[in-house]
Amino acid sequence: MPDETPRQAMLLLAAACLLAGCGGDPAAKLGFHEINERRFFVNSLGMQFVQLPGGDAWLGVWETRVADYAAFASATTNGWQAAWFQNTDRHPAVNVQWEDAQAFCAWLSQRERASGLLADDEGYRLPTSSEWTAASGNIREGRVPPRPKTDSANFAEKLDTDNFARTSPVGSFPGNALGLHDLRGNVWEWCTAWPSEEGIGRILRGGGWRDDIPDLLATDRELIVTPKVATEDYGFRCILVLKRPGEPH
Repeated sequence: MPDETPRQAMLLLAAACLLAGCGGDPAAKLGFHEINERRFFVNSLGMQFVQLPGGDAWLGVWETRVADYAAFASATTNGWQAAWFQNTDRHPAVNVQWEDAQAFCAWLSQRERASGLLADDEGYRLPTSSEWTAASGNIREGRVPPRPKTDSANFAEKLDTDNFARTSPVGSFPGNALGLHDLRGNVWEWCTAWPSEEGIGRILRGGGWRDDIPDLLATDRELIVTPKVATEDYGFRCILVLKRPGEPH
């Protein structure tokens, strides 16, 4: 990759943070935007999405945050609370079961269709395992992954790659070529397979803040667990399906 790519990704995050209201009102900045010739979409919660190549799927720039999931929890009275160690609402939401992540996507889809932000054939869902893998890039199937570089991702303290004992605020580390952050580390992310491939278990990808075993750090590594599990290193990010051309304003 040319040296300019990571720089553009970081500029995209900084500009998107301002547009999405990190210190202001995200509702005033909804819809499509373009920074450095890269398009992104801002939703009603200030979540940001970039388009995956070759389709109508837009992936969350970062993991679903405490602030995002708290809005759902409050509206649906599901009793969820942030982890005891999370001191800002920009940490990733954890202690979320697969079915609750699905319910968040359904709730947000309905909310934004009702408001007119999304069309009836547009909405949110979990990424498929193949979408998540394609977004992460640099897949190293069958190979031992290199030790993560310092300040590249949030893994276990034993690796000494970062200064966070547990989860880190989303976007604390550089994004990849698409401008996506925390695809490796911070928290494992719920995915889904196509229905014909779905078994009793559900898929998690990406590794988390507890992990230091090389096998768990591989980009192509997936965990298969029961959908009823919820732990302090399991979270998720959303896919937004848009059926229209992305025109910045």
